[in-house]
Amino acid sequence: MLLGKLIHRQTRSRLRYRKQVHLHAAKDLKRRFFMLAMVVAVHSIAMVYFEDLDWWQAFWLTMTSASTTGYGDISAATFWGQFATIVLIYGMGITLLAQIASDYVEIRIMRKEMKIKGRLEWSDMQDHLLIINTPSTNTERYLSLMVQQICNTPGLDDVPIQILTPKFPEGLPETLRAKGVVHHTGDATSPGMLNNAGVANAKYIVVLSPDSLNAHSDSLVFDTLHRIQEIGTKAFILAEAIDDANRQRFREAGAKAVIRPIRAYPEMLVRSIVAPGTEQVLEDLFRYQGDHTVRINVSLYDVRWADVVTQLIQRDMGTAIGFEDTMGNIVTHPKSSEHISLNALILLIGEDQVTPTGEEVKVLLAPKN
Repeated sequence: MLLGKLIHRQTRSRLRYRKQVHLHAAKDLKRRFFMLAMVVAVHSIAMVYFEDLDWWQAFWLTMTSASTTGYGDISAATFWGQFATIVLIYGMGITLLAQIASDYVEIRIMRKEMKIKGRLEWSDMQDHLLIINTPSTNTERYLSLMVQQICNTPGLDDVPIQILTPKFPEGLPETLRAKGVVHHTGDATSPGMLNNAGVANAKYIVVLSPDSLNAHSDSLVFDTLHRIQEIGTKAFILAEAIDDANRQRFREAGAKAVIRPIRAYPEMLVRSIVAPGTEQVLEDLFRYQGDHTVRINVSLYDVRWADVVTQLIQRDMGTAIGFEDTMGNIVTHPKSSEHISLNALILLIGEDQVTPTGEEVKVLLAPKN
């Protein structure tokens, strides 16, 4: 008996707190709408019966009374009609209408706050670019640069952007929201989070390395790729790998492109999305192994750029990709017909090629008499 009273008391206590927390939940709003409809219906019937009004006049009187408009064109004249108005409209209808208005406003505010804080699913988002994870340092700056580059890239400039990250529990920075970026708060390795972010409907997926200096991040990226593969998606997937040994594992897990984390230049990542394969070329430019760039100090005057490129390729001496002019400015990819004067050439040299000397280049490109 005592145990039953304690349980009943505890249930009542929990119910009281539940009502305080969920006072303005959507189901409560629906219930109040139903109650208001019943009040309107009963009062309309009373007006037809006691005031001898037709159905439209009865409904009109009920609504103007409940909304406290009171045009005065129609009013209850009999005792029972006035009594019914006092009980049903003044006692219940006006109160319910005020509660409904208050609940609706609060629900709207709550939903907006949940969207800002990334606690709602973006179930209607289709063909979007989904960014999974965020850098552990300089997060806002990196994302701002990345999003700006996406917005400036033809083909991506109008693609919706969503970020799945636990980094912004109180909402994305204003600089990102102003560009139409939304987010879902959560860890991609937690059950259900990838579904909430619409992985199956995404057009592009970028899996960032949370910490570009910690090799353990590769495990998190691989786990994320594996979960995406289980869900299934037709999206183009780009992943970041810290250890080059993990590149093949990432590709086998579904990544179409793999790139090292380069936090200073998010433009390289975006370029890899719109032009797959360029990430390999761009990465080679930053290291000596494989294809790499070299500077050849040589003075040439009034030579045609097409001749420079052609002669070097035909002699297997590298590919000219730019030069330093006589004013010290670096020029890349000039017009093939342009006549140039230069102090140095910038060449792309293959791993098995021998870097030419300045004298060899000068002799090769010297005007023939």
